[in-house]
Amino acid sequence: MKTLNMKLKLLLAAFAALAACNASAGLITQWTVGVNTIFDTTTVVPIPGVTVVNNQTLRWGTSTGSGQSGLNITDSPSSATVFTDGAAVANVSITHLNRPVTGTSLSSVDILSTLTLTPLVPALPGLPSATITFGVNFAETPNGDNPCAGGGANGVGVNINGCADVFVIDQNALNFGFMYDTDGIGGDDPVQYYISFFELTSGLNPLPSVACGAAGSTAPCLGFRTPEGADTTFQFASLITTERVSVPEPGILSLMGLGLAGMVFASRRRKQA
Repeated sequence: MKTLNMKLKLLLAAFAALAACNASAGLITQWTVGVNTIFDTTTVVPIPGVTVVNNQTLRWGTSTGSGQSGLNITDSPSSATVFTDGAAVANVSITHLNRPVTGTSLSSVDILSTLTLTPLVPALPGLPSATITFGVNFAETPNGDNPCAGGGANGVGVNINGCADVFVIDQNALNFGFMYDTDGIGGDDPVQYYISFFELTSGLNPLPSVACGAAGSTAPCLGFRTPEGADTTFQFASLITTERVSVPEPGILSLMGLGLAGMVFASRRRKQA
């Protein structure tokens, strides 16, 4: 653990050093990052079977005394100031309410995330917002299985209260680039930036192949296993850098890319006369 913490400190120190250089290099040093995340309610499977309370709240299953299982999106929409090559800044959260239920459960749903980036220092026009779709596969596993459908022995670790449920996220991209040119139309110095989304609780990890299969996904897959009887919240954060982010250890800095590989944003402001 000390070795992993040291790697994390070194990575953050490197970002801090880059930020200091950026301040004197004429780059955009601060951004306003807006994130608005909802469920695409037209993609909920199965219907009927899952109750769409609203576009940020889903419920399913017949309660056995502790209520229904479900997913909540919170802290959305979010707007935060992010420093180039600085620390990751928290935005949207997703909470899984894992309850012992019977009957029909969620199988899959798409999540829509609208991202807006606006230069703050210096103050410049914002980039066009982009709505990103990424998929979630879910498995409400049988609580009494041993071994558990999501992997591991019943009564141990994440399966301590019965078999953990499995939440798999489509991982088409882990970080992506965009361009911004600060000297207007005809300028010759567009700068490459990268935005990445970190899962701050270290819950987003590569899953065992059996867990991928249980959720109807192909291994390797990335996601969460959540303990029975608990509300598990995963806090995401955005990070903007001038270099691609390399993750030192899976589970320490788990990147959640929102399906943005290959997308390039370009914005040019007109020069002052």
